[in-house]
Amino acid sequence: MISDIAPPEKRTTIFLYLTASVLIAEIVAPIMSARLMEIGDWYPLVLALIFQQCGVILAVFFPETLHMREQPQQVESTARVVQVQAKNHAFSPKQQIRHFQDAFEFLKSDRTLALVVFTFMANRLGRQGITLLVRYASKRYDWEIKQAAYLLSFRAATNLAAVAIFLPLTNYVLLNHVRLPAHWTDLWIARGSIILTAISFLVIGLAAHPALLIVGLLVYNMGTGYNAAMCSVSIHVVGGQSSPDIGKLMSTIAIAESLGALVAGLLLNQLFQWGMDLGSVWLGLPFLTAMFVFAGLSIVTFKIDVSAKEAAYTEVQSDDEDDVIELHGRASTSALEHEGTHRYSLSRDSIHLQR
Repeated sequence: MISDIAPPEKRTTIFLYLTASVLIAEIVAPIMSARLMEIGDWYPLVLALIFQQCGVILAVFFPETLHMREQPQQVESTARVVQVQAKNHAFSPKQQIRHFQDAFEFLKSDRTLALVVFTFMANRLGRQGITLLVRYASKRYDWEIKQAAYLLSFRAATNLAAVAIFLPLTNYVLLNHVRLPAHWTDLWIARGSIILTAISFLVIGLAAHPALLIVGLLVYNMGTGYNAAMCSVSIHVVGGQSSPDIGKLMSTIAIAESLGALVAGLLLNQLFQWGMDLGSVWLGLPFLTAMFVFAGLSIVTFKIDVSAKEAAYTEVQSDDEDDVIELHGRASTSALEHEGTHRYSLSRDSIHLQR
């Protein structure tokens, strides 16, 4: 829906503000839950259910946004229009396999698109390492779980500042002062975010002192703009907001991220277990592994080239402009008719003189 209504130069900023709204909830929810649990254990769950139902009810009244897309320029074509009949959308294993095949064929059709979707899978695989933060800090620094849990609130608060202030400001500078096109701005933000994330995991994995862990978290938060920026890049790659493939694109990205989370959950937990067996020095093994993933991912992002992906947009004209164009067209037609009449008259006079 955001891709329908947001222009390319504002798309990443809007995605970032959506991320900021989620972070606000992550900051407020633990405080509210702690207070409510002093009254009763079930109160936070009941309140969460109420909030979820309110969100569902609100979503029911969302208006349709397809008509708000910027449409591509109309090109005259003699191609025959074929109307495709809607198929049955009932759930079946055969149909789900077909959906996976369609997603695979969708990626095979474009190398750049395949690289973009692959980065989402690798990004989710690497970022799952941050879920081990509380266990890692409690084991490495001999903290209690409730003490290590404060790191989550600290991460959410600093992440909110990065997403709401630092990254939109960076986007503004690249667009208005460096004068980069919107899709190149998004791509450079994604590249910088991946590099910062790789550095942060290196610092966290080697943090022998809590101060280094805090520095690593701060650097990590500076790199959380990747998803928002790369989502905007992916929309550009499939043809812009007027493309009919945006829904298929988002579904394919969701599949890729799910696969990345599935692999990461098993792999990183096993690496953390090996680190505990080897000793406290090796507890950062999952974060060091994630660092190598993001180092490879940063190379992949530099292989993505959006220069050949020029989305077609049409300028929306006002009614006054349409009237001017119509009058101009009528004037041109009248001039052509007058010229044709004049030429016809001259030709008749010439024939008469010859006779």
